Amino acid sequence: MGSLLVENVILDDQKTSIYCNNGKIVSIGEDCNADEIFDGCGYIVHPALNNSHTHAAMTLFRGNGDDMPLMEWLQTRVWPYEQNISSEEVYWGTKLAITEMIRSGIVFFNDMYWDFHAVAKAVEETGIKACLSAVFIDFDDPVQAKSQQKTNERLHIEAKDYSDRITFGVGPHAIYTVSEDSLRWAGEFTREHNLKLHIHLSETEYEVKECVKTHSCSPVEYLKRTGMLSDRLAAAHTVWLSERDIGLLGDYGVLTINNPVSNMKLAVGEVYPYRKLKDAGAVTAIGTDGAGSNNNLDLFEEMKIAALLQKFKENDPTALPAGEAIEMATINPSNFFGLNNGQIKPGSAADFILIDVQRPEMQPMHNLTSHLVYSANGYAVDSVICDGRLLMKHRKIENEEEIMEGAYRAAKNLFARVDKAK
Repeated sequence: MGSLLVENVILDDQKTSIYCNNGKIVSIGEDCNADEIFDGCGYIVHPALNNSHTHAAMTLFRGNGDDMPLMEWLQTRVWPYEQNISSEEVYWGTKLAITEMIRSGIVFFNDMYWDFHAVAKAVEETGIKACLSAVFIDFDDPVQAKSQQKTNERLHIEAKDYSDRITFGVGPHAIYTVSEDSLRWAGEFTREHNLKLHIHLSETEYEVKECVKTHSCSPVEYLKRTGMLSDRLAAAHTVWLSERDIGLLGDYGVLTINNPVSNMKLAVGEVYPYRKLKDAGAVTAIGTDGAGSNNNLDLFEEMKIAALLQKFKENDPTALPAGEAIEMATINPSNFFGLNNGQIKPGSAADFILIDVQRPEMQPMHNLTSHLVYSANGYAVDSVICDGRLLMKHRKIENEEEIMEGAYRAAKNLFARVDKAK
């Protein structure tokens, strides 16, 4: 890994340079010899963004099955196609997602999707970081449960062959698609190996009611019963929560992930209780979800909508201030996933972005934090540095046209093949 000097950038209102080596920020404001020198053109330096929940390869499903209820969408426009998706299609869908995420300043994503190795290959080739979990679904079938457990045990070993930009996690899809025995196994296995867990939790009222009917408790209480609740758990959605649920998520330090666009689009009927979760001690984060239910992966847009929705829900314009929204996309997930990229300082990971504030929507520059949440979108990101490597230089990404062409072919082939077989 070579060294990089990013010159002529603005940090804390001062023009400076940032020297990176071995994936770390080594020094700020010092003249250093570097293998590569990059002109920051006076752009503002900001910590890169971390996307705490997505299904990257679902870019292939973008715009397919919009305006449908959640379960109908899953059962008719997602699951039949995912059952027949190829490794190559997952690979190209993931590369398209990564390209889109880099364009909006994201350098890390927490993913749950089929074909771990296809996703990992895309991450390796594009230079981004990710915590990857293969979808774990057994539908209460003991044979399938054992197969899924063996697969995850194997993948845990095989994941060690990849670079340290990739970490392995276990991803039981949800309490309604995974058996109690498998949830217990996931809790024990991840505890034994100190791995992250990734699940969809309390996303709909129906999920909660069915859990109470079947298990005589809420989904959060059910996860406690099965040993899943811990400070290693990343729980997506978390909107249908009781006061007791919120207390438990806080007591265990769970990463609770707000996905406002997906939740509103699929009309889940509740809003992420940000302030209550934060006050209870849960870790608050934000994610785009997959492009099938968003339909983009722009985390700037997600921050704005998250903040506005909280204000609207609470009838309080001070609910979820801009600075806290940014923390949900930077330092909070950085701490949870061990990324060390939430601040620009020597010793931190060399993950940062250059913001172009000479755009109409960013002027006049009264307050950068407010502008990033309420005015900006991904187009404000000029350049992206991840692990000390330039992934986007002045809005240009290597092989972008090839990636879009590959993803287009993959989507076309997938839907044509499955539709023909119907």
